[in-house]
Amino acid sequence: MHAMQYEIALPADYDMDIIRKRVETRGHLLDQADGLGVKVYAIRERGVDGSPVNQYSPFYLWRELAGMNTFLWEGGFSGIVESFGRPVVQHWTGLAFEEGDAIGADPQAASKHVEVVPTEASPAEYVTRAIEDLREHARRPDVHSAALAIDARGWQLMRYTLWRDTAPKDDDVRYQVLHTSTPQLPVLRRGRHW
Repeated sequence: MHAMQYEIALPADYDMDIIRKRVETRGHLLDQADGLGVKVYAIRERGVDGSPVNQYSPFYLWRELAGMNTFLWEGGFSGIVESFGRPVVQHWTGLAFEEGDAIGADPQAASKHVEVVPTEASPAEYVTRAIEDLREHARRPDVHSAALAIDARGWQLMRYTLWRDTAPKDDDVRYQVLHTSTPQLPVLRRGRHW
């Protein structure tokens, strides 16, 4: 599993209905994408749910690297570049994925928590503990699913959660979900990814 996200900063007075319309007309294009576990069409809207910014922030869980590469080099990413310029594409190696009790619902919110593995910590022990925490986190009410991934270049650990209705305020960043494409969600590997 590979996690990927790009965050497109938009002006403070940007009409977010433009993004809503974009997702409404284009969101279905990845509903059958090979190698894609889930794509979350997410936004942050200034003044909504504590967001200080307007932002379009798609998030992906790729089941296999070939699907991600096809998207980036032969497919949908060119539409992003044409519309918004070339954003930084963040990516993390997948560590674990868990279902929540709302896995059958259409998620309306998402949240992201990022932390750096402390330099004095054993990476293996820290990640093992984070995976145990993810299992517990996924048992919270209204969780659709949750993923844990790491960028070992900076030892950045990232947890991304989909929620049935609203994301609790305890995660760093909260998003509104406009659409989810889930072509290979049923076969996305559950639990630890090694």
